[in-house]
Amino acid sequence: MPGIMKKRDKIQSYSMKKCPHCFTMLKLDARKCDICKKRVGAVNKEGFAEKSIDWKAYITAILASTAFIVYVWWAFFRK
Repeated sequence: MPGIMKKRDKIQSYSMKKCPHCFTMLKLDARKCDICKKRVGAVNKEGFAEKSIDWKAYITAILASTAFIVYVWWAFFRK
């Protein structure tokens, strides 16, 4: 159908993208925002850069949760 653009064509029609953290306009090939210094990904269909996954925060949260569960077991449930 000629009236419907594919998602890939729509994304490639952008010439700039916005940082999802501080809303600064960035070049399409930018990997880091110039203003807030946070990593950004590819442009999405709204023209915003996708947020990159913060693996360090996820790993820290998992380790902290595990440490808390071990502490609760040690403090209240061991014999």
